[in-house]
Amino acid sequence: MTDPTTTTGPLPTMRDDQREASRRRLIDASLGILAEEGYRGLTVKKVGDRAGVSRGMVNYHFESKAGLVEAVINDIRQVFVDRLRALPGYDRMTGLEAVLAKLEQYFSSLAEPGPSVRARALLVLLVEAVGSPGETARGPLGGQLDLVRTGVEDDVRRGVADGSIRPDLDPRAQAFLLESLARGVLVQYQLDSSRARLEEIGRAAHDMVLLALTSDRRTG
Repeated sequence: MTDPTTTTGPLPTMRDDQREASRRRLIDASLGILAEEGYRGLTVKKVGDRAGVSRGMVNYHFESKAGLVEAVINDIRQVFVDRLRALPGYDRMTGLEAVLAKLEQYFSSLAEPGPSVRARALLVLLVEAVGSPGETARGPLGGQLDLVRTGVEDDVRRGVADGSIRPDLDPRAQAFLLESLARGVLVQYQLDSSRARLEEIGRAAHDMVLLALTSDRRTG
């Protein structure tokens, strides 16, 4: 075991903390601008003004708008992953339980005021990636979506191995379908949130996915 008093690297300094706080403000400012003004509204100047720092600080932390967008995408995913890992017993879940936990966490994130800014920003980036394939949003976003999809694939494979998910399913196809379900709800919710009852939709999605992953295939 590692001696808890032994450090593996230099301790953070006040300057490190200030640097990280500045970086955090820039990411939060970018999320807000994306959610409110869209991708075209995201400029280095606006981000700096909103975060209360100079334009040079944006370039210092991220080098360019493309680097800033990549950091925002990483942040959206990381917040989701951190919330999952904080669930009691997450590391001991079966493959099926892990899939359902991700689905439940996704709907919970959509429903909360703070994380909904990330949901709106994600939708803006998704639309930008589809509508402007040559723009900078597509590459980083595609990479992050691949990570999410691969994670669900791994959950399905683990579920097949531990017996919680039926063995005749294609993990890649199931991951693609689950991701499509989640993105579709995201789009519909942002277009008409007043009519989207996320609690009921989340329960329906849970039941549908549970049935699809566990019920025996029947031939008529």
